[in-house]
Amino acid sequence: MLVEHPFKSFSENEFRILEVKPCTQKYLFHSTGKDLVVLNPEFNAKHAAYGSINEYRVPVVFASNKPSNAFCYRPTELYAETRKKYGTSVYHRLVHENHKILLGVYLQGFIYVLFGEDFYEILREDFELGTWIRSTEWISDKKVTPIEKIEITKPYDWEMIPEYEFLGQEYVGEMLAELYLSLVKDGRVKKAIKDCISKPFVPFVPEKLKPFLV
Repeated sequence: MLVEHPFKSFSENEFRILEVKPCTQKYLFHSTGKDLVVLNPEFNAKHAAYGSINEYRVPVVFASNKPSNAFCYRPTELYAETRKKYGTSVYHRLVHENHKILLGVYLQGFIYVLFGEDFYEILREDFELGTWIRSTEWISDKKVTPIEKIEITKPYDWEMIPEYEFLGQEYVGEMLAELYLSLVKDGRVKKAIKDCISKPFVPFVPEKLKPFLV
């Protein structure tokens, strides 16, 4: 059965929508650096990364079927200036063994627990680092009221490093830490990353989040 929805890709060269269906998950999760009462698609700042164009052509609230602190951050001045200069995504996410690291930001924010029935499930493909990568995400074009708000003071799954050097649009996305280290020139950035990955990552699970990890 076809599902009626208002969603369209803002650029088929950057990502494409493969399938849209109603969400069947009981709970979903939304992370952000902001303290909110209601999640309003009109105030989603993600469109700023695409030159003020909404990614799905309409404002949406994003969610995930697994909690994450990936967006619980406050950008550094350098990161914010770089994003403003290029008018598009400028993030570098690094992976190394059990480490997942976002550069140019400070850890700050909340994980919100949501009812899955308020969302659509989207199967999409994104063009990153020269290839199409398939993933699933959940979105709503309506206001969503969280059923729980959990402040994040320690990394749940993503570590934040304020040191940052932009490598260019061809490297935006997720990459191995070793690749980034081979390309970056700033010694302070290299040291911060090496110090981080030299120790095993131990996730912190807030007590308020545990009842929803079903």
